[in-house]
Amino acid sequence: MSGTSCDGVDALLLELDDLDRRHVPRVLAHAYRPFPDELQAQLRAPEQLRVSEISALGHVLARRYAEAVRALPQWDTAQVCGMHGQTVWHRPPSQAEGQVPHTLQLGSSGALAEALGLPVVGDMRAADIALGGEGAPIAPLAHWMFTEPERTGRLVVNVGGIANVTFVGPQRDDVLASDVGPGMMITDALARYVSRGAQAYDRDGTLSAGGRVIEAMVEQVLAHPFFDRPLPRSTGREDFGAAVVHALVDRFGEHQGADLLASSLEITARAIARAAREDLTGVTELVLTGGGALHPGLQDRLRARLAPIPVVVHDEGPLAPQHHEPAAMALIAARTLHRLPSGLPRVTGARKAAVLGHVAWPTP
Repeated sequence: MSGTSCDGVDALLLELDDLDRRHVPRVLAHAYRPFPDELQAQLRAPEQLRVSEISALGHVLARRYAEAVRALPQWDTAQVCGMHGQTVWHRPPSQAEGQVPHTLQLGSSGALAEALGLPVVGDMRAADIALGGEGAPIAPLAHWMFTEPERTGRLVVNVGGIANVTFVGPQRDDVLASDVGPGMMITDALARYVSRGAQAYDRDGTLSAGGRVIEAMVEQVLAHPFFDRPLPRSTGREDFGAAVVHALVDRFGEHQGADLLASSLEITARAIARAAREDLTGVTELVLTGGGALHPGLQDRLRARLAPIPVVVHDEGPLAPQHHEPAAMALIAARTLHRLPSGLPRVTGARKAAVLGHVAWPTP
C-alpha cells in the first residue's frame, strides 16, 4: 500500500481465518520501503507529468512494490497480492461537474504478478465509481471485520495524507464511513517547506513543538467547499494538495514555522473531532491509525477535543498505524479472488456492493 503521503510502500503478510466472518487476523510480517526523492516529487505533482512519464511510473511502482513484498519473510506462501496502487487523481461523481467520474491509481498489476509469480488484484476503486459510488473509502469493510463483534461504538480514524473515519456498528449495514478532510498532507508539505527540504514530515513533532495556532489559517482551509458536501464524501490531493499549500504559504509564510505546522495539525484535529462529535452519534472509542496516528501533537489535540472518549493507538495487529491499510488491501484482494464484494454502498453511495478490483494472473 502506498498512500497519498507518497513517501513509500508498506507490505504486509496477513493470515485470514475467514473471508466473511468478523475476527482479528494475524499479522505475520511487515516491511516498508521508502521511495527515492525524485519518485516522491513526481507522485506529488502528477499534473505536471507527460503521458509517457505516467505510463513509465506504473511499471516503476510495480518494481518498488515487488521489492517491498520480497522483503517479507515467507512472502511466497501468499495466495494473492492486493495492490492498491498510487492515487494520482480522483474525481468521483460528487466532484465530476458534468464529466465522466474517474479515478487513477498507478501501478501495473500485470507487471507485479509476473514479478512475484502470484495473482495480483489491482484497480480497486473503478468498479465502485462505475456503480455511482465515490470509490472511497474502501477500507471500512476491513475495519468492521477486524473489530470484535462485542465492541460497539468504535470509530476507526485513518490519518494518511487524507483523514477518513469508519464508525463500526453491530452489523455490516450499520457501518458509516467518509473522508473528513486533510490528514497529514498539508502538514507534510509544510514540514518540507519549513525545513527547506531537510525533513519529509514533522518527525516526532519537533517542527511543530511550541507552535501557536493561526486561527485565520485554520478557518481558510475549513472554508473549503469539501466541508459543505454531505457524507459520504471523498477527497484527495486535488482538493488539499499543492495549490492549497501554496496559497497558505503566500498568505501566512511570514509566521514561524512551528505556528504553520501547529495550525495544520489543528485543521486535521478539528475535522476529525467534527465527525466524531457532530456527524456521528454513539462513539465510545476512537482508534487512531495510519501514519499520522504516530504524531504526538495530533494525539494530544484529539484527546483534548474528544475527552472523555478514549483515543487509542494499537501497537500491533491489523489496526496498527503501519498495518491497517495494507491489511485492508489484503482482505479486499482475497475476497475479489473469490468474487466476493468488498464495497459498502451505504459508505460510498454506489448502487450496489462492488467486487473491488481485477485479477492479473502470472504466466504459468
